[in-house]
Amino acid sequence: MKRLKHILLLIILCLTSVCAKGIEHENIFRIHFGGIWQQDQYLSPLLYDGLSAGIGNEWWQAFSRHENWSHVGKVYLTGGYMRNTKRSNAIHFYDIRGGWGTDHAWKWPNIGIQLLVGPYLNAEIQLKSINNNVNKPYSFDIAIDAMAQVGIAYVFKAAHSSYRLRYIIHANVIGIDFMPDYWQSYYELSEGVKGNIRCSGMWNHRTLQHELTLDMQLPHSTWRFGIEHQYIEYGATHLWFSKEHVCAIVGICWHYETKHNKAYAL
Repeated sequence: MKRLKHILLLIILCLTSVCAKGIEHENIFRIHFGGIWQQDQYLSPLLYDGLSAGIGNEWWQAFSRHENWSHVGKVYLTGGYMRNTKRSNAIHFYDIRGGWGTDHAWKWPNIGIQLLVGPYLNAEIQLKSINNNVNKPYSFDIAIDAMAQVGIAYVFKAAHSSYRLRYIIHANVIGIDFMPDYWQSYYELSEGVKGNIRCSGMWNHRTLQHELTLDMQLPHSTWRFGIEHQYIEYGATHLWFSKEHVCAIVGICWHYETKHNKAYAL
């Protein structure tokens, strides 16, 4: 028991030494709205387009001992409504997207430039329901991707405010996705006829996400305005899916600092 106490004390001391000083967090809450163009050949051979709206949150935090290394977490919820080119059918969709990544920052304070490079793990699931399709009323897009993350930021100041213009792009490298069987209907899923979970990459599943944002730090608040573009294309010879989503971003940013308690002897 005494040895266990010593091990626990050593672990606590190590953690507190790594996180001895307060860590500053940057949190951004946003709303987004825009347009979407999507083709789901499982539901229909036609192209659908419509409107989307949603909310999201992202947070940035530096590693305590490595100020040039930071990590970021993101989660977004989106919903919308699409109609086909003939306006004869409609699809409702709900999308959940989230991820975590880390990056190294090269900084040139004299000119206000920062370059960010690192990996990012992204997961997304989209649920779709079509109005007029008896055998196939639902469809699911599910994918998990290891992505490359690259960004560049320019920071500049005015008399009573400061600004950050930042562009970040994510591209998938390798991952897994779900492909339904073309002849599979929703009731067959419940009876054990499953689709295919496969390895994915640029050869069969292309994902590109990028955004351009402007953060404006005013005397009493910090606001974000920007635009985001997402493009996804994947499938097989007999079944193909694609999505293009463009949205405007309005958000509010704030910083806060966490302070860690001191370690006490057990």
